[in-house]
Amino acid sequence: MQLQLQAHTSQLANGLTVIVQPLRRVPVVSCWIWYRVGSRNELPGKTGISHWVEHMLFKGTPRFPPGSIFREVQRWGGMLNGFTWIDYTAYFATVPVPALDLPLTVEADRMQHAVFDPAEVERERTVILSEREGNENQPATALREEVVAAAFRAHPYGHPVIGYREDLLALTRDDLYQHYRTYYTPGNATLVLVGDVDPADVLERVAQRFGDIPSGTPPPPLRVREPEQLGERRVRVRRPAPAPILLLAWRAPEATHPDTPAMAMLDLVLSGAAPLGFSGGGGMGRSSRLYRALVASGLCSQAGSSVALSIDPFLFTVSATLTPAAELARVEEIVWNELEKLRQEPVSAAELERAQRQLESQFAQAAEQTTTMAYFRGMLATVAPGWTPEQWRDALLRVTPEDIQRVADTHLRPERCTAGWLEPADRPAPYHNGASPSSSMEVGGPVPAQWYTGGTSPSVVLPAAHLSLTSQSLSNGLTVVNHYDPQSELVVLALRLPAGAARDGEQPGLAHLTGQLLARGTAQWDEAALNERLDQLGAALSVGVGRDAVDIVASGLRRDAAALVELLAAVVRTPTFPEDQLERVRTQVLTQLRLAEQNTRAQADALLRASVYPPGHPYHHRVIGTAETLRQLDREALVAFHERMYRPAGGILAVAGGLSAATALQLIERHFGDWQGTVTPLSIPPVTPPVEMLRRHEYLPGKSQADLAIGLPVIPRSHPDFEPLRLANAVLGRLGMMGRIGQRVREQLGLAYYASSSLDAALGPGLWHAAAGVNPANVEQALEAILDEVSRLRAEPPSSTELDDVRTSLVGGALLALETSGAIAGLALDLMFYGLGLDYLERLPEMLAAFTPEDVRAVAERYLDPTRMAIVVVGPPDSETNPPNPPVA
Repeated sequence: MQLQLQAHTSQLANGLTVIVQPLRRVPVVSCWIWYRVGSRNELPGKTGISHWVEHMLFKGTPRFPPGSIFREVQRWGGMLNGFTWIDYTAYFATVPVPALDLPLTVEADRMQHAVFDPAEVERERTVILSEREGNENQPATALREEVVAAAFRAHPYGHPVIGYREDLLALTRDDLYQHYRTYYTPGNATLVLVGDVDPADVLERVAQRFGDIPSGTPPPPLRVREPEQLGERRVRVRRPAPAPILLLAWRAPEATHPDTPAMAMLDLVLSGAAPLGFSGGGGMGRSSRLYRALVASGLCSQAGSSVALSIDPFLFTVSATLTPAAELARVEEIVWNELEKLRQEPVSAAELERAQRQLESQFAQAAEQTTTMAYFRGMLATVAPGWTPEQWRDALLRVTPEDIQRVADTHLRPERCTAGWLEPADRPAPYHNGASPSSSMEVGGPVPAQWYTGGTSPSVVLPAAHLSLTSQSLSNGLTVVNHYDPQSELVVLALRLPAGAARDGEQPGLAHLTGQLLARGTAQWDEAALNERLDQLGAALSVGVGRDAVDIVASGLRRDAAALVELLAAVVRTPTFPEDQLERVRTQVLTQLRLAEQNTRAQADALLRASVYPPGHPYHHRVIGTAETLRQLDREALVAFHERMYRPAGGILAVAGGLSAATALQLIERHFGDWQGTVTPLSIPPVTPPVEMLRRHEYLPGKSQADLAIGLPVIPRSHPDFEPLRLANAVLGRLGMMGRIGQRVREQLGLAYYASSSLDAALGPGLWHAAAGVNPANVEQALEAILDEVSRLRAEPPSSTELDDVRTSLVGGALLALETSGAIAGLALDLMFYGLGLDYLERLPEMLAAFTPEDVRAVAERYLDPTRMAIVVVGPPDSETNPPNPPVA
């Protein structure tokens, strides 16, 4: 296994650990800072304080006022965020190399100068309560909180990272500030930088910014030790939920324990390799034990295991989401049977080899991305000081079958288990309050002052992103696009066919169900053999059905390229659609549909789309379909759809990674060259926005937060106005802390955890969509603020500075999109599918520079009319006017 990624580690006099790793694939750098503070360091009565402090470090210093950190990073096209877990709080920014000084300056500044303004603290209290309410909307969160709390009787790992609501209402500004001053010190932090940088230069920049920060007093050590668990513990949660869920948990050793690599390999044997951080890997493990026993059998729509690397002993878990016909007791029995097999006999050499190949692929994917490698190095340095990704990988590869058997027998015993069942309570059908037009809502009032003042750093000048793509068409009409990176150990094959949900006709869900059956058996391999072959290669295969197209993506190591092309061709060209697999997949899809219908955000989005696209329009229905049509679809319908729509003419096959264009074309010709057939073009009709404002409410029991969706149909991706409309959308809901909408609703008013907007790229009329998750009492105020911002952009052009920042944000973001082979393959598909041209990235800066502030205002006025938008709210019932929640046991 190749992983030639040497890092340089040093320490400043004040105790700050600095890790620098050159990674010169693209001109970007990822900067992370890790603090050893999380829910592990919280006392009873102050749960959630670490997470709240994390929020406050985005809320301002004298140098960077509230909202400016997001704007400053995103105006370079960078991405950033922060997060808190049980052991750590981390902040990161991935930016083009010319912007390296910005995240260094930000992190050094807020390490010592965060303000914690009392008014900002109170605004953020509402935001964090909204975030907690959003979590409470997910039934699985309630189950996990109860199981974790039962698993730990003394250690603070038993508390939720976000905190208990009662504590969030009681914490004070002084509590937060004292926590910040205690833990945000150089000696309690690790700074990690990975990217196209020189270590000596980086260390000099770091020393200039961090070297004079006082080391501070070491934080108090945690003295709590969790007592040994001597007997099984059980939790049952009854609440409105679309499906039963099983969660089993055992105490797992800490990251530095000798048993931990074997526990990680046990996890991989049970459920396949998980992505390493932000690498986007995954899709493996369909020959794993839990998948075969629970998902392939049709008992569950999802099943898997998980083990975390932590400072103190935490948890190994197994979870499963059941289909309606399955019983919790039966599923739990099957899990225990699988664990007993691991305890009684070693895994086979072939099974261990499959696990190792999956690891190799995951490490190869991680090695391509600066953000993932910086995450992985920083996480290990925090929970297991001295460990590197290379050492962790080698430790995993040294694990033997006997090691796996031993740790299963030692740690996964019945008397050490905490078992949780989520049992759906009886629930009424969703209650709808109108879908009729309404023009009575008032959204007027004074227009707030312009919040955006421009950046504080020098003018941003970035080169255009460059991508060397080549294309060639086979005689059958299939277009092959290639990007060759000789440094990559991976190969990604992404095939896009115009066989999306827009082709469903009167059978919503037909395209999706067909796609889900592709990998359930082919003329050469049945499902089990296909899954085993993929896992033997350490390969992943996924099928994603969208509205306009279906993407079938295979990825793996480049030395296995021939086998990957063969597998992709078999799945696409010769699926057999077995009857037994159809029934299993149908049950799983129906379960997924129920989950979506009980998810406030997903339901709001679906109802919005159904409100603005008329019945019968190709974009009206959910991609997944409806319960009625899913139950009616038979094998003949799927076979006919595949025969009609899975044809080469009009298809695009993108190849990215370490496979040359000539070799790729030779392999594709061998397996796809004799594929024949064309697809009748689909004309997607235009849609006009509603004549007047539409309002629709849906009330779901067992929820805490309401999700708000606002939108209207706009234009296709190919329309000349799409680029300026993309600029307008970035102004409204993307740049900085979710654009003007986020700045107004979250930052100024403190009403929501998230508030942003998006613009669909589609062959037909796409959807402009604003969304927010808010407390039900704040829905009208948030709605008024969002529509107010739309109206303001229609009336007043953005400043030249704001527009410049949006332009460079989009250009810089294109650089970040070139980090991985998978992202490049996806980009190549989009460029060809929407007819943008392979040189689109090179033309992008000049193209965006041609649009003036008035152009952006005019396109907002042309397409974003607030009086013609649909508004959907999905949330908890109001006990006075709507059906109440049922009793919850």
